[in-house]
Amino acid sequence: MDEVLKAYPKEVKFIYKQFPLTSLHQNAMGAARAALAAHKQGKFWAMHDKLFQNQKALQPDKLTEYAKDIGLDVAQFEKDMTSPEVLKQIDEESKLAADSQVNGTPTLFINGKRVTNRTVDGLKQQVDEALKQKS
Repeated sequence: MDEVLKAYPKEVKFIYKQFPLTSLHQNAMGAARAALAAHKQGKFWAMHDKLFQNQKALQPDKLTEYAKDIGLDVAQFEKDMTSPEVLKQIDEESKLAADSQVNGTPTLFINGKRVTNRTVDGLKQQVDEALKQKS
C-alpha cells in the first residue's frame, strides 16, 4: 500500500476499516478497540504498527503498555477503549465487512471492487483502471 500511495499521492485515498476476526483471534476485538482509542489521540498508525509488530502479545495489559510506549494519555486511552463511540464504530465497520462478503483480513477494495491481485503492479493496474473510468 505504501508504494501505491506514493505513486498516486493525490489520486488515492486509503481508508482503513476494523473487522476483528474474533472467532479466530481471541484478542482481535481488543486490538481493534486499541487502534480506535489511539486514533482519538491522533496516533492510529503508531498503534496499528505497534499491534502488528506484536501480534502474538495483544492481551489487555500489553495494549496499555503499547499505549504508553507510543505516548498516549493512558487514562484517556483506557476510557476510549470501552467508549460507546468506539464500540459502535467497530460494529458498523464489521457489518459493512459482512455486507461486502469480507471473510478475512486484509481485504482490499478499489472504488468498491475487490482487489484480487494484491501485488504492487496489480494494485496499480486496478487504480489505473478506476482512474480511467472516473475520467
